[in-house]
Amino acid sequence: MALQRLGRDGRWLVVAVDHPLYSWPCHGLENRHQLLSTVAAAGADAVIATYGTIRDCRDAFGEATPILKLDLSNVYLGNSYPESEFTVAWRLDDARRLGVGHVLTYVQLGSVFELEALKAAARIAADADAAEMTYICELIPVESERFRDPQAPVAIAAAVRTGAEIGAHVVKTSFPDPVAGLAEATGFGVPVVVAGGDPLSDPALLVARVDAALGAGAAGAAIGRNVWGAADPGTLVQQLRQAIHPTAESTAAGEPAS
Repeated sequence: MALQRLGRDGRWLVVAVDHPLYSWPCHGLENRHQLLSTVAAAGADAVIATYGTIRDCRDAFGEATPILKLDLSNVYLGNSYPESEFTVAWRLDDARRLGVGHVLTYVQLGSVFELEALKAAARIAADADAAEMTYICELIPVESERFRDPQAPVAIAAAVRTGAEIGAHVVKTSFPDPVAGLAEATGFGVPVVVAGGDPLSDPALLVARVDAALGAGAAGAAIGRNVWGAADPGTLVQQLRQAIHPTAESTAAGEPAS
């Protein structure tokens, strides 16, 4: 049932453009309308965005599903993403008013803010069920006393299982190291999408990592900086789409679906 939230093939290519809410500058996101139009035309299934971006640029989403980020944090200058408190600022009523049926919040497992973020996530999961909305919980382990190696497969599995227990319909989390270790996290009955993480010098490396995650059972990827920071965001989205939806792409090219 949950996989149907991701589309007919149970997979999702998500682009995240919420970064200016907590970090600036974001080179490539200066013109949000243009970037949204580009990734939507290239085949992004969904876009994680802020209240202001969805309200002001809705026409640029095309057929991509908007995902409203409900929480916010401190704003930092530069490429820094430190441990920080994320506080829920918008409600499901705000999503409904925007005509949005998908919402997301962020939890840093291992941080001093973890418990309050988990409490907020649990409440949103239950409220999303009541409202017939889809809740995506982004659970990212951070280096801490409890998570000495936040990229270890067991840490990623703990993040995904926490999301499943909370009641999230989809979990977004980090790539484990090795990527094949994601298999430890994809058998809990909740779709897992991998976050793009730090920018990579070669877009082909990102596509290969996503492909490996799919092989380990991931339901897709949610990519931010590696897409809007790319020299050609549209082409990269097309390449990611071919990896995530190979059957659909083959059918579109005139080949029979298997």
